Amino acid sequence: MKASVVIAASFGLACFAAPTKKAAYQDADILNYALTLEHLEDKFYREGLANFTQADFAAHGYDETFYQNLQEIAFDEGTHVSFLTSALEGL
Repeated sequence: MKASVVIAASFGLACFAAPTKKAAYQDADILNYALTLEHLEDKFYREGLANFTQADFAAHGYDETFYQNLQEIAFDEGTHVSFLTSALEGL
């Protein structure tokens, strides 16, 4: 049992001592990645709302509140795009 503890401890210390490659991401890299995702989300909701009306959702059993929530999310995604774009311009 003592040998297994010593081996496990040695392995644990070796992991900390082993060199690791760290990616040096800049703020702009992270913001650009987030902006790309927000563009995808924004387009998804805008196109969905452009292609399907509230009547289409009602025909499938969804109430008016559901459609209004989708509109709110679509608006929020557009706001996220604007915010991240402004943040990138400020860098």
